[in-house]
Amino acid sequence: MAKLSITDVKDYLCIDFTDDATDRLLNRLMETADAYLKSSIGEAYPEEDPKAKQIALMLISDLYDNRGVNENTSSNTRKLIDDMSLQLRLELRRATDEQSETDQDTET
Repeated sequence: MAKLSITDVKDYLCIDFTDDATDRLLNRLMETADAYLKSSIGEAYPEEDPKAKQIALMLISDLYDNRGVNENTSSNTRKLIDDMSLQLRLELRRATDEQSETDQDTET
């Protein structure tokens, strides 16, 4: 999971109260954001990368703000998430390729 705490999420969402139901919801949304990143980028996505954290926060915010059924999510937000996800996938692929090259060099 992106290295976020419930406090990080509450700060991002400007939630300044403690409520068990809200905490359960936010934890569930954090898990959902993590699952999205794993599906979008890969199981080994860079959890410490600021872009991954920001995508997770944006996803959580979108899911929190749009808990009802509507289509009001900004197309700019969706585009930004897609762009950051693509960047992270490319960086992960590059790291994997570099590791493969290193492994091949070691074998020869």
